[in-house]
Amino acid sequence: MAGVDEDILDWVPEERPRYTRLGAIVLNTGVMAALSMSVLLTRVDIASWLIPLVALVWGYLIVSFDGWLVASTHGVLGMAKLRIFLPRLLISVLMGAVIAEPLLLRAFAPAIHTEINESRLQQVADYESELRRCNPVESSTTPAGCDGFVLNVGSSPTGVRQELTLATRERDRLKTLINGINTELTRRENLARAECNGDPGPGLTNRRGEGPNCRRNRAEADRYRASSGLDRHQADLVTLNRRIDDLTGRVGSASTTYAAALNVAITDQVDQKRSSREEIGILDEDKALGVLTSQSMFVLIGSWLLRLLLIVIDCLPVLTKLMSRTTTYDALVGRQLNISNRLHDKRSAQWAQEDVGRADVAMYRNEHQTRLEKEEIDERTRKARARHEADLDNQIEDLARRLRDARG
Repeated sequence: MAGVDEDILDWVPEERPRYTRLGAIVLNTGVMAALSMSVLLTRVDIASWLIPLVALVWGYLIVSFDGWLVASTHGVLGMAKLRIFLPRLLISVLMGAVIAEPLLLRAFAPAIHTEINESRLQQVADYESELRRCNPVESSTTPAGCDGFVLNVGSSPTGVRQELTLATRERDRLKTLINGINTELTRRENLARAECNGDPGPGLTNRRGEGPNCRRNRAEADRYRASSGLDRHQADLVTLNRRIDDLTGRVGSASTTYAAALNVAITDQVDQKRSSREEIGILDEDKALGVLTSQSMFVLIGSWLLRLLLIVIDCLPVLTKLMSRTTTYDALVGRQLNISNRLHDKRSAQWAQEDVGRADVAMYRNEHQTRLEKEEIDERTRKARARHEADLDNQIEDLARRLRDARG
């Protein structure tokens, strides 16, 4: 676990317990890493039978890496110790932070789950409140900021309510018109009555009886009543009042029906919102822990203390090696490394010398072979030239003999 050379450790058996416990610390870190991974995997969508397998593989990786971190520091002496240990300590802190977070969430799991459930209940309540605000029963206008919250529910009383509004406006207009006609008609009838009664006043003759002015004023009053359409307007007003009464009843009935349908639609939406919530994941737990730390100083301090403690536990293999004094085993390993370096240098020089010698021999052999091949080529050339000259001499002698024979 700690990367100890047993042959060297046999020279200092007194230090075997120290390195045995160091190996146990490395193993403990791996166990904690496996436990952290198993906690993390319970928050993700993975087959349950894979969780122990993946956790064991992760623990093995952490043990292997921590073992390398410790083993790589054996034999480091003096000030070089700090230079070697610092990057390894930073790596241990990073790995400790990754391992500590799932265990931290597990430690605060009850409070975290309570916070998540309360937050989700509040989200559902806010969603229902927004649906009711954006879908009023008694209003036909949609409030601002209701994008995505407006429900399409049938049997809305909006059309009936608009029709009632128009009918009410028409009734008010007719009442105003009829009141104006009645006022003018009353003035004309009073004028005719005063003229016929002989009452004094401006524009009156002050003569009692049905004289020309009396008859003319009565005729004008009758013509005005006929031309103003008072009877027709009054009949329309009666009809309109009946229609308004009918629309008022329809609005009440439609509002009741619409309110019931709207309540059912809102209930369905809220139920869908509640049922669509996913299972609690590690991101939800981390967010809930952040909320708890912002609300409670105890949770804030406790979470950071626990997080730092878990990080320190993961850094223990390197910290233990860093904080302990230089051991005899380290000195022996350092001496062994120096001897190995010197031996390697000498063997390297020997190997280089042997390689150079073999290269020189090979070069000499190549040169000798080249020289022999050149001499062989030159010998073949001389023999070929001698044969050529002999053939030429034979041809000349043969030609000379034939010439002598021809002359003789």
